[in-house]
Amino acid sequence: MKPGKNRTKYRTILSLILSVIFILSLTACGEEKERVIKSEGMSMVLSKEYQESTLANATWYYTSPDGLAMGIKSSKDDIEKSGLEVSSVQDYAEAYIKANSIPGSPKVRTRNGYAYFQYTRKVSGTDYSYYSCIYDHGDYYWLVTFACYKELYNEYKPDFVASSNSVTFED
Repeated sequence: MKPGKNRTKYRTILSLILSVIFILSLTACGEEKERVIKSEGMSMVLSKEYQESTLANATWYYTSPDGLAMGIKSSKDDIEKSGLEVSSVQDYAEAYIKANSIPGSPKVRTRNGYAYFQYTRKVSGTDYSYYSCIYDHGDYYWLVTFACYKELYNEYKPDFVASSNSVTFED
């Protein structure tokens, strides 16, 4: 065989190998990093790092290596029967803060049709930061809470906000 043919053969094989590597790298980069979770008529986009788990009294609960996300669906009738006067997401958020002795009297704000508040709490000697949202859907209020280690909060907060903004309900 002539040296030129070997060089052409080598280039062809190298080209094929590089093409396969390139295609595989595109596939890996295109992997979904988020998924839609659904529970009792509520949907939300959540990072794939969260894994479904269980927690007593939570309608849904997901954990990640650095934190958690959970949702609690509460009937407006049950809230009224408990003696709380709640007529808005703002009222529900304030009642929740008071009933759970949340430290620092967090300020309740509104965004995109829901109320939210942020706070930090020490649990078993570790500081966690929380981002909690309240949604009004028909006969129910939904509380959606995200939490992570306090030192990671500024890194994760944009993801918490994006997930909170993605919440939708079936009619």
